[in-house]
Amino acid sequence: MPRTLEALLWCSALATWLMLLFVVMEKRMKSLTRTVGRMVAEVFRIKTN
Repeated sequence: MPRTLEALLWCSALATWLMLLFVVMEKRMKSLTRTVGRMVAEVFRIKTN
């Protein structure tokens, strides 16, 4: 296999894994943001009551 084709295949495989990683990280960050937002709302609600 020519070196150029091999390098192209490696780059496309790396790009695929990075996209999957970013999708997983995005989902985790959304749930983390929601959790932190709820905790902050709860803390401020307790302080004002």
